[in-house]
Amino acid sequence: MSQTNKYIQEQSHPINPQIDLFDVWNGLVEESKAILITFMITIFLSIIYLFFTTPMYLATSYLLPPTQKDVLPMNELSILLNSNSNNTPESVFKAFKMNLESRQSLKAVFDEYKLIYTYESDFDLLSPLEKRKAEQDSFDEFLKHFSVQLNDKKNDLGGYVVSLSLETDEKVVVNILNDLVARAIDKTKVQIYEQLIVEKTTRERQLQQAIDSARKVEKDRRRDRIAQLSEALLITQKLGIKKPLASGPRLISQSNSFPLYFLGSELLEVERAVLQSRENDDPFVSELRDWQQSLNKLTSLVIKQSEFGVAKIDMMADYAEKIKPKKALILAAAGILGLMLGVFIALIRRAAKNRKTRMMG
Repeated sequence: MSQTNKYIQEQSHPINPQIDLFDVWNGLVEESKAILITFMITIFLSIIYLFFTTPMYLATSYLLPPTQKDVLPMNELSILLNSNSNNTPESVFKAFKMNLESRQSLKAVFDEYKLIYTYESDFDLLSPLEKRKAEQDSFDEFLKHFSVQLNDKKNDLGGYVVSLSLETDEKVVVNILNDLVARAIDKTKVQIYEQLIVEKTTRERQLQQAIDSARKVEKDRRRDRIAQLSEALLITQKLGIKKPLASGPRLISQSNSFPLYFLGSELLEVERAVLQSRENDDPFVSELRDWQQSLNKLTSLVIKQSEFGVAKIDMMADYAEKIKPKKALILAAAGILGLMLGVFIALIRRAAKNRKTRMMG
């Protein structure tokens, strides 16, 4: 057929610009098989996607701050030392949060559970340079899926909501999250315990040094007194003074202003003999007993790390919720997309058939 004849034929059968809905519906009914096939293909592809996609699970744990009773064992030392540096629920809970969010602690868990393979299954096949980059990128991705948020944004002591999401087994996610919380609790306890032990040891050393120094000073004073008495005895022997040159109250009140030899050789010899025979100077050291009492209290104080309370687990993670992929949502979206695509294909097929019919008619 020539171009002229085609043109004449098309002019004799002009296209109606109005759309007949009944005609469209009949066309869709006729193409229902194509629509159904398209719908089934999209559903089948979505099922394959769901089957081969590694699910992502979210585990959550709820934590509360310690009570005053929980932090009391940490303050026994400060109470004993009359110190104002007490541990409060706020300070302890803040230290716990810092340890919970510590990159060092998170990296230790990341390495221990070999989570690099969760993000890079072909990690062993990479070059050393690629491994370092992959490990850093994977760890950064791991940090994005770990969060510590206030349970009540208006109250710092309202507790924290700790969550972790990973594309791995449900139980693994739960175990990792609980392990992170347990490690943060243990690390905080160790830090506070070590700090208290340092303070306790330092104070014990200071008291012992004060006691040793006071004993040495008193011993030196006794030796000085013996030397003074010995020198005064030489003077009394040369002067022949045996009896005190003064007596009674006058001697007592003015003894500090008189030279020692005024006491006479008899008194001087007795005092020197007593000082030389003394074996213990402790009764003559002022404040010694107070220091010893404080030292005994310190040495008898037992700081029990196991009794520290740095956080209360309100609800431990015992299951993980699947957050990706959402089966119902994906299947629903695939079904809608399949229907839309099927209708579109049906309309195209119907339009092509109508055009062919007109061309041949």
